[in-house]
Amino acid sequence: MASELIEGVVDARATRTSVDYRVLIPAARRPSERLPLILHLHGAMSSAASLAHARGAYERAWEQGELPPAVVACASTPTLGGFYIDHASGPGWETFVGVEFPDFLEQRFNLAGTRAAVGFSMGGYGALKLALRRPDAWAAVAALCPVVFPAETAAAVPADNQPAILAELNRAMGVDDATYARNSVYGLLRANHAAIRQVGTRIYVDCGTDDEFRLHDGATYLHGVMCGLAVQHIFKSIAGAGHADAHALVRQADALRFLGDALAARTRTN
Repeated sequence: MASELIEGVVDARATRTSVDYRVLIPAARRPSERLPLILHLHGAMSSAASLAHARGAYERAWEQGELPPAVVACASTPTLGGFYIDHASGPGWETFVGVEFPDFLEQRFNLAGTRAAVGFSMGGYGALKLALRRPDAWAAVAALCPVVFPAETAAAVPADNQPAILAELNRAMGVDDATYARNSVYGLLRANHAAIRQVGTRIYVDCGTDDEFRLHDGATYLHGVMCGLAVQHIFKSIAGAGHADAHALVRQADALRFLGDALAARTRTN
């Protein structure tokens, strides 16, 4: 199914900056048709341009009927100073991406109100936070090799799980335990697990066993926390897969298929 890729810039109140974004829309969309929103969160050292690279995956999913027609949007979020975090003395990137940007898109594109999120790596961390902080606002979240650590405080994260830029993220989440928990996927799960179960937010996590950044350790830990809290989810441990390799296209297709099922189920119950 052909699509239209729209480029734009929005003045973000939460970050006090102008933010570049991309929006992907099925070309066959009728002007009056109200579609759900899929927020596409890019990884570290990337930008909204990543949506153009994923365009073929969305078009194939639409063509094969595995994903309902939707408005897919991605906002450029910095790595250092960003990380999809609301910084105590700086910009609020989680608030922008998770609240302000979707509200802007609702008005700009006359959306249906149903929202889902998908993210890769740093974007997987961000997508999980959005959905777990406000489960009533998100029908589903798919996180591919999300940046989550196998510990719940900054000091407890093993050095081996903080290569390169991941150490900066661990520090950015907060030096004190309370701030860290507010920026932690685990902290949000522990605070909101009852609401997550009540509203039935669908959760999908995958990670390769050979992830170069050792993210499989964190993904496995996350799976255990969700099981312990009785939060329903799908966890896929991909044998032999790295962070971004030949398995990536299949993993992306599986994630979009999951979102398609979740959005279809939400539509049937509304």
